[in-house]
Amino acid sequence: MDTLQLKLFLSLSKTLNFTKTANEFYVTQPTVSNYIKSLEGSIGVKLLNRDSRSVSLTPEGVEFIVYANQMLSLQAEAENRLRNMAEGRRGYLRVAILSSATDLFTDCLTEFSNKYRTIQINVRMLEGFDMMTAISQRSYDIYFAHAHQVADSENTNTIHTFSSQLSLYAHRSIADSIDINDWNTLKQYHFISAPDDEFTLSNHIKRICANRGITPDVINYFNRADTILLGVNSGVGVAILPRDFATFYNYSNVVCIPIPGNDVEISNVVAWHKTNSNPDIPKFLELSALKKYENQH
Repeated sequence: MDTLQLKLFLSLSKTLNFTKTANEFYVTQPTVSNYIKSLEGSIGVKLLNRDSRSVSLTPEGVEFIVYANQMLSLQAEAENRLRNMAEGRRGYLRVAILSSATDLFTDCLTEFSNKYRTIQINVRMLEGFDMMTAISQRSYDIYFAHAHQVADSENTNTIHTFSSQLSLYAHRSIADSIDINDWNTLKQYHFISAPDDEFTLSNHIKRICANRGITPDVINYFNRADTILLGVNSGVGVAILPRDFATFYNYSNVVCIPIPGNDVEISNVVAWHKTNSNPDIPKFLELSALKKYENQH
């Protein structure tokens, strides 16, 4: 299979129309049909049902969408990496960051890029369960994460960087009705939560509520902070998230209400796997910007 086959298939999975896909790629409809037949032949399964009236994905076609996207993404990453190597950028660091750590990472990236101009950095912003999965699968070299997301502490080193406070986020229309010192005023509202499979954070949120005498009525689970706040902005419910998100995500209808108490602190870390032998990791860990956060926060 080749790149164009994958791209045409992914386009067809959305348009379900050979003519529309052909126009999108400036080729003829028979060309698209031939490429798809060739792709199906190389895989050995039928990906699309088509007749004179309609096009639909087979169960195998639905399953193949994920793999096609992954193959194209991996190819693009490989091509980018090889071009950078050809231009003299021999070093390579893959970094995953939480949105709440952007200030720290910006300081580190500025210093690192000025100091090591021949080292390429690939950065991906992850949230919640996606970050935990990346750490467990050792997908990156360095992680700017919450401490609770680093489950395998025996095989992972961490540097504590700073602590943030969890806050209550509510829609502007109901914010005045909430007394943060009397959580009975929250009983009438639904909660939007991180997924239960991110059990440490979800349990932390439940514990905060229990300490204040309520059981949150969780109506929705979203896996990313931005989508949780999107739900709050839409009036679906209230949420408990790090206070830093109020600055990073600018939703017009979201109000951030600080929660008083000693049980709302969440620890942030920079983590890396002990067995990772990438020689550029120690260079990053020695940054004065990172040392500043480590020593002062």
